[in-house]
Parts: sequence; C-alpha cells; structure tokens
Amino acid sequence: MANTILHSVPEPSSATPAHVSVPVLGATLAIFAIVSFLLCMLLGFVAPDWGLHRPWLQFYLGLTGFDLRSLALGIIQSVIFGGYAGALIAAIFNVISRRFG
Repeated sequence: MANTILHSVPEPSSATPAHVSVPVLGATLAIFAIVSFLLCMLLGFVAPDWGLHRPWLQFYLGLTGFDLRSLALGIIQSVIFGGYAGALIAAIFNVISRRFG
C-alpha cells in the first residue's frame, strides 16, 4: 500500500460576522443599572446599619439620602450610564466583529 498525502484547502467561510444591536444592548444595560440601583437603595433603606449600600452609591453624583430627589437622580444616572456603556460596548463589538470576525 502506498503512502497517501492529503492536502486540505480551507474553504472560504460563508458565515456573516456577529452583530449586536446598539439600542437593544444600551437599553438592556440601562435597565440592569436601574434595577441594581433600586436594589441598592432598598438595601440601604431596610438595613442602613449594615452599610453595604454605601460603596455602590458613591458612584452616583448628587445623592443626599433616601428621598425622592435622590431616587430620581439615581434612576436618571442609571439610564445615562447604562445606556452609554451598552451602546459603546455594542458599537465596539460590531466594529471588531466586522474587522476580525
């Protein structure tokens, strides 16, 4: 029996690069940030002596305590920062996916 040499030729991929919707990921991370903020506020309201809410709330600007103004500010900032992060991550992912995917 003779030795057989097999040569493989890579076939071009017909798969399209992955794509993430910028508005969908932006809205998803904004909602995640809102829920996280509300849980943090709830923890601080229910068990303020534990102090577990303080490290998280330091990232929000202008909060004065557990009042409606702070609640509104936190939700607005969660929407802005979460939406910004999601949109930026999706845009970067899409560029990298098109370039290298």
